[in-house]
Amino acid sequence: MDREPRLTPRGLVLAGLLVACSSILPACSGTPMNGEQTSSEERHRDAWRAVTAAGDPQEQHAAILAFLALDRPAGARPLQVHVFHRASGDRAAIGQPLWDSPQDYEVELRLDGREYRFVPLSRASLEPLFRE
Repeated sequence: MDREPRLTPRGLVLAGLLVACSSILPACSGTPMNGEQTSSEERHRDAWRAVTAAGDPQEQHAAILAFLALDRPAGARPLQVHVFHRASGDRAAIGQPLWDSPQDYEVELRLDGREYRFVPLSRASLEPLFRE
């Protein structure tokens, strides 16, 4: 006497909930679906474009703050800052001449294995890089 298993009304409701949850949970995971996810590299690249495209010191300062505020992978190395003379390309010291005439220098940030270079428009562009 083989009987086919039948779902009770309660079993049908539970099965329906299971199906509904299985399609909702991926959407609740925090990961955008259907190619909507922007990679960390793209976010950094877009934020860096704002730094280099800034038209005035305040805009560049805000763009640097936004760039530095982006999430970085756990265990990432700290920000490294290198300075170069624009005229010669030679490495420069991080000192008073940089603060007095920042536009005479090019600053390179090394972050998560990537290098980002920009010409600071003012001291305000340097300040976020040297906070303690």
